[in-house]
Amino acid sequence: MSGDIDYLLRVVVPDIQGFDAVYKRLISIADLADVSSNFAMEKIKYTTKLPLNYAG
Repeated sequence: MSGDIDYLLRVVVPDIQGFDAVYKRLISIADLADVSSNFAMEKIKYTTKLPLNYAG
C-alpha cells in the first residue's frame, strides 16, 4: 500500500445490508476523516502463493 491509505480492512459480509451495518458501526466508534470502499461481487481467485518458477 502506498499513498493516502492508512488502514485497509477486508470485510466479508453476506450482502450490502451487512456491509452497511459494519460501516455504520465503524464510523460511530472511530473518528475518521475519510472512508472509501471497494467491492468484489465474486471471488475470481484467492491465493497468496507467488509463482516462483516464472524466471526459470
